[in-house]
Amino acid sequence: MLWWFVSLIFVFNFGVRSSSPIVLSGFTGSVTMSILLNVLNTIEPGLGDEVHARRGPKPVSVTPFMRGGRVLFRGVYVAPPGEELRFRVTVVGESLGLKLLNGFDGVRSVGIGGVDASLELLGVEVLRVDDLWRVGGDRFRIEFLSPVRFAKRSTMGRRRRVRFDFCPSIVNILFTTINHYSSIVGLGNELKSWPYLLRWAYNYVYMRDMRGRVMATKHAGRPELGFLGSVAFEIVSKRQSRIQQLWHLLNYAELINVGTGKSMGFGVIKITTNQTPALHQNPQKYMS
Repeated sequence: MLWWFVSLIFVFNFGVRSSSPIVLSGFTGSVTMSILLNVLNTIEPGLGDEVHARRGPKPVSVTPFMRGGRVLFRGVYVAPPGEELRFRVTVVGESLGLKLLNGFDGVRSVGIGGVDASLELLGVEVLRVDDLWRVGGDRFRIEFLSPVRFAKRSTMGRRRRVRFDFCPSIVNILFTTINHYSSIVGLGNELKSWPYLLRWAYNYVYMRDMRGRVMATKHAGRPELGFLGSVAFEIVSKRQSRIQQLWHLLNYAELINVGTGKSMGFGVIKITTNQTPALHQNPQKYMS
C-alpha cells in the first residue's frame, strides 16, 4: 500500500488577532495560504516556496478566514481590533506536518495587508489515513462553505481559458478527490479500481436535493465563479466495498476541500449524515 509512506494527516486550527483593524476583501483563502507559506519559510528557508512551486495537487490546503463559523470569501470585511479570525490548515504527510508542528514556536506574528497580527495555534489533530475508513449513513448532505468549481479538460485540443463545471455531482466530487489522493497519498490496493467506483457512484448515489446558486468571488483581482450551497445524496446500493471506498474519500475530502483550487480554500465542505462516520474517533490530540 503506497499510503504507508504518507500515513499521517495533520489538521491545524489557527487564530489571528490584531490591535489594529484588518481590512479584508474578496476571497481570503489567498491570504491564509500566504500566511502558511510565510510561516513555512520562517521555519525552514525556502520550504514555503517549494510547496508553492509544486505543480499539480499540493500536500497542504487551507480554509479562508472564518468568523463565527462563516467563511469570508466575498465583499469587504473590516475585522475590528482584538477580534479573532480563524482558519484551518491541513497537511498530508508526516515530514511536512511535523516541521510545521515542531517549528511553530518560532513564529508569533504575521503580516496581513500591512497590519501586524498575532498568530496562535489553537489546536492540532493528527490522524492516520486508515482512520478515514469510517462508514457513514446511506443518506448524507454536503454543505459547501466556500465556492466550488471543477476544471474540465478539453477533448478537442488546447483551450486558452479553463472551462469550469459548477455542478456538485458525486462524480465531480469523487474524481477531484481521487486525483488529489492518488498524487499525495497513493491509491493502494483498496482504491486501485477507482474507475469502477465512479461508475458505481454514477448509478447508485442519487442526488436528492440541491440548494444554492452559482456566485462570484474576487480572487487575484478578477471574478471567480463557484457553486455555494448544499447537496443531499442517497446511496441506493448495498455493496459494502464500494460504500467503504466512497466514505473513505468523502472523509478525506472534508479535510482537504473539494474541486479546483482546493489548496487555497475553494470547496470547503461540511458533511452531515444519518449515521456519524466517527471521523475523529481516535486522533492523537497535541493541543486543544
